[in-house]
Amino acid sequence: MIIQFMRIIIAVDIMSGDNAPDVLIRGAIDAAKDFDVDIILVGDKQYERIIPSEFKDRVRFVTSNSIVGMKDEPIVVVKEKADSSMAVAATLLKDGEANALVSAGNTGALFTAASLMIRRVKGIRRAALGTVIRLDNPFIMLDVGANIDATPEILTQFGKMGSLYAKGVLGIENPRVALLNIGSEETKGTSLYSETFALLKEDKSINFIGNCEGRDIPNNFCDVIICDGFTGNISLKLMEGMGAFMSRKIKGIFYKNLLSKFAGLLTLKSTNALKKQMDHKEYGGAPFLGISKPVIKAHGSSDAKGIYSAIRQAKIFYSSGIIGKMASDISESKKV
Repeated sequence: MIIQFMRIIIAVDIMSGDNAPDVLIRGAIDAAKDFDVDIILVGDKQYERIIPSEFKDRVRFVTSNSIVGMKDEPIVVVKEKADSSMAVAATLLKDGEANALVSAGNTGALFTAASLMIRRVKGIRRAALGTVIRLDNPFIMLDVGANIDATPEILTQFGKMGSLYAKGVLGIENPRVALLNIGSEETKGTSLYSETFALLKEDKSINFIGNCEGRDIPNNFCDVIICDGFTGNISLKLMEGMGAFMSRKIKGIFYKNLLSKFAGLLTLKSTNALKKQMDHKEYGGAPFLGISKPVIKAHGSSDAKGIYSAIRQAKIFYSSGIIGKMASDISESKKV
């Protein structure tokens, strides 16, 4: 008897993002080849011709008729633009025709599609947008933009979800969970943060180590950082900006004169490794945690490499089984 194993199927919204669609198609095809996944490209019919004939058995095309723009109101994805590439891709995931979804489109619209079409894990009050950052150590920060306002109970659930993701996807056995705040003391910050601190401290299902100050973020302080989406998005964009700033400065130093250029050649391998470590395209995108099926928000400026990495992340997310674990853990905690 021959047992056939089904490959993981990733739906990719190819019409959303700054570099859609040709570049995104190239990244998706490369991912199908390298990660042993099947790809469903969702977009305008005219782009089906780009798929090389040798990949027709691994990459199929589903037609959509509109695009959710970056300036569109999020709700259009389930109303006026229910025939958009994003909405059609979300429908494929909802109906079980795909195992995961990747989109570089409008964050608010993707969050809306995920929450209203694919739905949250039962018991989760709000889904969160998390992002993996690799500095001294890999860690996940959530929320980074989906929830501008939150409650202590919601942030505490973010701690549980982030801990499960760090363990299941990042491979950290006992993830250190910290609350992003303006000081290390329990009473620091607004009432939202002091009340969240108290709830996290009481929760024995996670390894809560206290508050994390901004200066602690790059110094292997924790594995999970919890915050509201407003604070998280500012922190994330600051780190991205500082990475670009440092890259420019280092390049300027090594190009200053002949001697510095020679020094640059001697350290080229190390500087390239640092640049790669800080490149968001290496990690692809941000998972929506709390949604009942894997959804990855790729960076809006994703190129072929970015989509390629996002598909790899979607495969790991799906294979980890943490969504099922999340559902059972939340269910058990509600019984207590």
